[in-house]
Amino acid sequence: MKRVTICDIPVDSLTMSETIGLIDDAITDRKPIHHVVINAAKVVNAQKDAALKESIVSCDIINADGQAIVWASRFLGRPLPERVAGIDLMENLVKLAAAKKYRIFFLGAKEEVVKKVVEIY
Repeated sequence: MKRVTICDIPVDSLTMSETIGLIDDAITDRKPIHHVVINAAKVVNAQKDAALKESIVSCDIINADGQAIVWASRFLGRPLPERVAGIDLMENLVKLAAAKKYRIFFLGAKEEVVKKVVEIY
């Protein structure tokens, strides 16, 4: 997998569909996968917070959530294909789970939120 480094933080050069594919493969193979999305604020904070930086760089998939990360990659001459926003990824994963009958768990979600998600998908 190709990665771009922005301020000493790696970012995977993946589209939304490629990210979904990697996650789907991990589910199919029953392998744990650790994912994070980054934006400019998280990159700045990681420069001062070693624990945050380690939690980011140790992930299996690191996506550009913020458009500023995509712009920075272009400025550095290593353009990312697109922004993969965390909320959009979650929505796509819920659709994938519904289509493939995967079980999902919403940690910290209120019951009415979960019921609404079930109604929609």
